[in-house]
Amino acid sequence: MLYKIVREANGTKTYLKHSSSTSEMLFRSETVAKDLMLKLNSQTNSDVRWSVQASID
Repeated sequence: MLYKIVREANGTKTYLKHSSSTSEMLFRSETVAKDLMLKLNSQTNSDVRWSVQASID
């Protein structure tokens, strides 16, 4: 299974993407995705938080 990092604000989902690209980052390990998600959330002051979801693509 693959995983994505996503956040939702005002009903719109935003997926974490590769730098300078339109392709979404996909993770083979849920643990790796969660580690990055925690790092992203710790470095933002926004109320909108990142989360990990399974990719069904």
